[in-house]
Amino acid sequence: MSEPTTAIVSSVVNFLNCPCTYFAPMIDDQPLVEAYQKAWQESKDLGGFIPVFVIPSETLLETLVMNSDESNEGEFYDFDSDCVDEYRKAMIEIDSSHGATALGDLINITQEVLADPGVFEDMINEQGGTVEPHDRLFTWWDYETNMTHHLILAKIPVEHAYEIFAYLPMGGWNACPSNEALIAISRLWEEKYGAVPAVVSGDSLEYQLESPVDESEAKDLAIKQYAFCPSLIEESDGITISSHAQALTKSTVWYFWWD
Repeated sequence: MSEPTTAIVSSVVNFLNCPCTYFAPMIDDQPLVEAYQKAWQESKDLGGFIPVFVIPSETLLETLVMNSDESNEGEFYDFDSDCVDEYRKAMIEIDSSHGATALGDLINITQEVLADPGVFEDMINEQGGTVEPHDRLFTWWDYETNMTHHLILAKIPVEHAYEIFAYLPMGGWNACPSNEALIAISRLWEEKYGAVPAVVSGDSLEYQLESPVDESEAKDLAIKQYAFCPSLIEESDGITISSHAQALTKSTVWYFWWD
């Protein structure tokens, strides 16, 4: 592991301030799958934490510190732990029951960006397109090296999976929803579909769920996920809201990314 990467990993671990296990890049991700499953079983048996994989990077560290340490002036490796702790307490205490409203707000923003209401309607009604369903976590792959990224398996000391964004406030930049919205929407998806955040990076997010969504709900969910992450459709060749909805009926992993 190069020296800069060592510093980044150490700083992200220090920021998380919870039990963490580091995984060096590997060519077979089965150990990661097994470690995640074991951590979840431990969480269910003992309680007290939610496991999540974190892909450390300078971009992620900067975002985490900017969101949680208002006094920081660009010294991202030297954040104020007390400010971070206060931020986390405040985020966990906020009302997170407005997930449906938060998604509605994102749909309104999407309509405003598209300007012409007919464009959004055409996108919703467009048929065809292709998209592969996902049944295995994959964000941890570095496709330039054909190995996994440097990874941290963090045991976040929260009761609910959606509360991890109090410890990992990676939102609020460009088209990525705010951290308050991430918590509220993740709560809605956890309670409704059993979806939990599984892998977090500086610009992407994966959720895992035990079983795919029902076909009767897939189209509505696909529309909302497009508003949550416009790149799903706008930056993916051959994918439509309809084809994304079909993939949701066969997927146990949801993948989102923002530029």
